[in-house]
Amino acid sequence: MYVMEELYDVCTSLGKSIGIEFALVDAKGKAKFRMAIRKDVTLFKYRSQYKEQIIEALTEADENVVLVFTDNLGAQYLAVGTSVENMPYYLIGGPFLSMLITEENQHRIIQENQIPLEDQHYLYEAIKTMKILNLEEYTSIAKIMLWIIRKNHFDAELIYSMSSKVNYDRERPREIEESFTIIDERYRMQNKMMHYVSMGDGETAKKMGGKTVYDFSYRVPGDPMRAMKNQYLTFNTILRIALERVGVTPLSLHQLSDNMAILIEATNSVDQIMSMGNRLIDEYSKLAKRHHTRGLTRNIHNAQRYIDNHLSEKIHLSEIAEEIGVNPSHLSRQFRKETGKTITQFIHSRRVEKAKTLLRLNESSITEVAVKCGFEELNYFSRVFRQNTGCTPMEYQKQHKR
Repeated sequence: MYVMEELYDVCTSLGKSIGIEFALVDAKGKAKFRMAIRKDVTLFKYRSQYKEQIIEALTEADENVVLVFTDNLGAQYLAVGTSVENMPYYLIGGPFLSMLITEENQHRIIQENQIPLEDQHYLYEAIKTMKILNLEEYTSIAKIMLWIIRKNHFDAELIYSMSSKVNYDRERPREIEESFTIIDERYRMQNKMMHYVSMGDGETAKKMGGKTVYDFSYRVPGDPMRAMKNQYLTFNTILRIALERVGVTPLSLHQLSDNMAILIEATNSVDQIMSMGNRLIDEYSKLAKRHHTRGLTRNIHNAQRYIDNHLSEKIHLSEIAEEIGVNPSHLSRQFRKETGKTITQFIHSRRVEKAKTLLRLNESSITEVAVKCGFEELNYFSRVFRQNTGCTPMEYQKQHKR
């Protein structure tokens, strides 16, 4: 069967081609991947609790079965089971509607489910903009899902299931937390990408783009080219901010940002606009590299590159000198002359920058961050961090907690 990365591609491809969201969830209902098309957090918290009911309905189903599940709000989902490394997973597509829901029925649904007043407007709007698929259309999608997942030609057997009654007051706190986890993931990935670009590592930054997919076409209905241009104009701004933070001159940033914005607007084909993400990363990474190595000799540039590649390890002057083929004492003097820092000070500053990125992501404990950044003692890490930033790692993490 599939490996996980292949299933991520399946979710992404199905979502982009069909125009509804696809998610891959495990047997506990936890999303492993989500092709995010809709961004309505309110809708998400009211629909995500149905995953457990979908999984239960599919647990004993035959391999040619695709479930058509209708929730309490009248939205529908298609779901099919699969396995990865002998573990069960479920591909779920939706929400969509199979018929237009009148305003009268919308009001009835809202009242029957006792939706709080503060959420009602958002759910009304979500229902109005939901994709409508007739029986023939969603049956065809079900067949495609089954053929792709099973890697075999099955004639899909549709089975139907309705949601059981849901206590929204009980479910809501968990669903709010889960919905914001998706949003947090977007910003964690964005911060990682900004860090790699600001360090001049464009290749690693480009790899980050494929891990989580966000489609903003819903913001400009009926004009996908305008939606994509807006997305890359925003990305252009994000990368400009990333380089501004590491001290790239405003003039250089203005020139690059302005040129890239003009280029984005001048693009008139889908193929060209789709390649714009990598183009932006390449151009900003090149500028970052020039900034970091401006006025440095080859020896010092190579020494800095060695340090950046070994931040999590012990770094000795003799090892750097041996790697680049110079005398250690000469390297030490030359490094301070050109950079204004000793090698130890430079190593500390680079490690602290890496630590700041990890602390902002909030994915590791402070002890784990210290180890990942090459510090063997937590107290020493805290002391160096405070010397470079004016605060402790814990204080910094609290200041930047989302």
